[in-house]
Amino acid sequence: MHRHRIAAFLSGCLILGSLFMIFVATENFQTVDRVLARPAPEAAQMFQTLGPDNSRLLLRYLAGEENRLFFVAWELAEIALGIALTAILLFAMRSGLLAGMAGGMVIIALFQHFRVTPEMISLGRLIDFGAGAGSVAYSQFWRLHGLYGVLEVLKLVLLVVVAGFLLLGKRKGAVADQDTTSEHRVSAALHR
Repeated sequence: MHRHRIAAFLSGCLILGSLFMIFVATENFQTVDRVLARPAPEAAQMFQTLGPDNSRLLLRYLAGEENRLFFVAWELAEIALGIALTAILLFAMRSGLLAGMAGGMVIIALFQHFRVTPEMISLGRLIDFGAGAGSVAYSQFWRLHGLYGVLEVLKLVLLVVVAGFLLLGKRKGAVADQDTTSEHRVSAALHR
């Protein structure tokens, strides 16, 4: 029973973490526009010194660096949580199907972390200050960004299916637990 709850908790953590990262990534860049539209008086003076284009460029660079840090950290956490979830599903709950789905999510996260993200980081830093909208780096960055988004959706679908089975599916031990509980009630009633 506890391993089932732990697996459901881990899948919930992974889903919530992924949704939160989507929120963070979009909000970081939208915050740049909000800060520039209504800066604090001290910041407004600094922005005036830098000029509007340089201020926007610097703040977008900061938002990009934060996103890069957050994504690398989340991918590591995701890999660790995913391995734990896969192990519980495979060894404690003996569910090859669910373990395979969770394992698939881990493989996707590993691919993102070791192949897609490093290239996106280096291309992102290139286009932050140098390569413009017409450059090869810019086009390649957005292709990788699209791939990353598709992989995120695929991971979420796998996790939602795993969580759905954990929350709504019949558990092997649930029927046995109910039978044992019923036996204890009948036994207790007879011995009164």
